Amino acid sequence: MSIVRRQIRETTEHLDDPYIDGVEYHDPNVCPSCGVVYNKKQWQFIDIKQIKLDKNDYIGNAKCPACRKIEDHYPMGLVELSGRFIDGHKEDILNLIKNEEAREKEKNPLGRIMSIEDKDGKIYIETTNEALALRIGRAIFKAFKGEIEYKFSETQKLVRVLWRRD
Repeated sequence: MSIVRRQIRETTEHLDDPYIDGVEYHDPNVCPSCGVVYNKKQWQFIDIKQIKLDKNDYIGNAKCPACRKIEDHYPMGLVELSGRFIDGHKEDILNLIKNEEAREKEKNPLGRIMSIEDKDGKIYIETTNEALALRIGRAIFKAFKGEIEYKFSETQKLVRVLWRRD
């Protein structure tokens, strides 16, 4: 039988993302690292040629918030997967994680996996936003059952997702 344990955030106060809030990007802007385009106040994976520009317009080239977080190693989501179950299902688990990242990027191009580390029988995933970490945790739990716990930081915008199955 699976057990779901959740620690719910006690405060509903919105914690801002320091890599997004208060940062002005030229519109349009193309991230030189990943190619995501900032257009009409949205980040999108589109071809810059789709944007109609006047002859006096120029295209900015500032790095997007996700690339800046990766460069600064500033994760906003941490996922830890543990238990003996991982050994026999690692490929399936990693494929599920990559598929969830692809789905998140369709909705939010700034939701990315920063790193995946396989160490001491555990898998550690760092993400650029809370939503992707939560999405990965929910998908792993739905697909493989086990135990899951969500821990929300009170001082910064960060979530830890702990999943285990023996």
